[in-house]
Amino acid sequence: MSDGAKSASMQKPVTGGFMALYAFTQYAHWLAILTPVTITIALRIGQIATPAQKNADLATIMSIGAFCAMIAAPIWGAISDHTTARIGRRKVWIVAGSLFLLAGLAVMAFSRSIWLFGLGWFICQIGSNAAQAAINAILPDQVPLEQRGRMSSYLGLTTVFALVSGTFITQYTHQNSAAMFLVPWLPYLVAVFLLVKFLPDAPAQSTGGISLAKVFSAFRVNPFRDRDFGLAFSCRFLLTTGNSFAQTYQVFLLIDVIGLAAGQVPGALFKITSAVAILGAILTPAAGFLVDRTRRMKPLVLGAGMLATAGLLAVSQTKTLVPFIVSMIVLGVGKSIIYALTTALAASVLPDRTSAAKDMGIIQVANSLPQSLAPALAPLFLMIGGGTSNYAAVFIAAALFAAAGTLAILPIRHVR
Repeated sequence: MSDGAKSASMQKPVTGGFMALYAFTQYAHWLAILTPVTITIALRIGQIATPAQKNADLATIMSIGAFCAMIAAPIWGAISDHTTARIGRRKVWIVAGSLFLLAGLAVMAFSRSIWLFGLGWFICQIGSNAAQAAINAILPDQVPLEQRGRMSSYLGLTTVFALVSGTFITQYTHQNSAAMFLVPWLPYLVAVFLLVKFLPDAPAQSTGGISLAKVFSAFRVNPFRDRDFGLAFSCRFLLTTGNSFAQTYQVFLLIDVIGLAAGQVPGALFKITSAVAILGAILTPAAGFLVDRTRRMKPLVLGAGMLATAGLLAVSQTKTLVPFIVSMIVLGVGKSIIYALTTALAASVLPDRTSAAKDMGIIQVANSLPQSLAPALAPLFLMIGGGTSNYAAVFIAAALFAAAGTLAILPIRHVR
């Protein structure tokens, strides 16, 4: 058993109220940041870029923003681990990150230049990762091992419900750029207020404060020494890469292949995310309960990974709306279960609980780096066969990444 797992086994159980507040904070964060990732960035780029340039502009903006996130996540985690603010080492960065995210969204909402729009997304990623590094660390900080399956399943559902909410809101805001980017942030204000008031937190027990050496220690990770942690990262990274292909190009596939008008896209995505939310609300907590009860995670990750892979393969062959919706629902259900279980997996194999935010920030890189990698690699697949829109090749590549990520869990030793 890893040191993190031993420490977690001695933690006191958390209450239902704690779980609800933690899940709501994570939901509000995902609603603010995933609505642009999933739909509104692509819609806005379609408005301010030329049709011939929109794929390239989307790839550039998503890649630069995700590269920033890749660097920022572990750095913010290391800073959080050594923060001695009276309000607490996690709360202070959740508050600051949420406000910085709002500033970036405002820049995007009012920009008419593709470069200014990209700067706004850069700012969003800095703020989002400051907050997310601290949010991630709450799990190993405060949730004992025997409750992590359930807590992680609730956190996994926050992604699904954020996507439902985001696509629902966008049906009514897509004609107003300011509303499209700023309205999904508003629940974050409520979440941050409740978190500051009720969530237990404490300053770091560090006497030396924050130094450059401590900040850049975020990048000193040895995946060979901490083998299980490295494999957990690989599992999350590869699965997220597969999903990032789908998330980045689903809007353009609906418009260019299936033939929907831009105004019809939010409605189609709302149907998908609603169905995923209903199924995920049943299956994801069930998966978390089974993990806590049986202490066996690998069979469930393998099953969910195969489900997501099948969904991506099916999307690659769709030419009409109904098969696309069904395939994306299959992908979404598999993804929601995987996200929940791999969050619990990562928290269970941390090398050192005293650097939880830094190490969970490294796991966060497995979420952010694919957002850069997928758009950067996608043009290679889009150009297969000539032209710039071979979406079938993109989704087949996505399925291969997802399959590899699913298999990466098998060699992990401290998880059954």
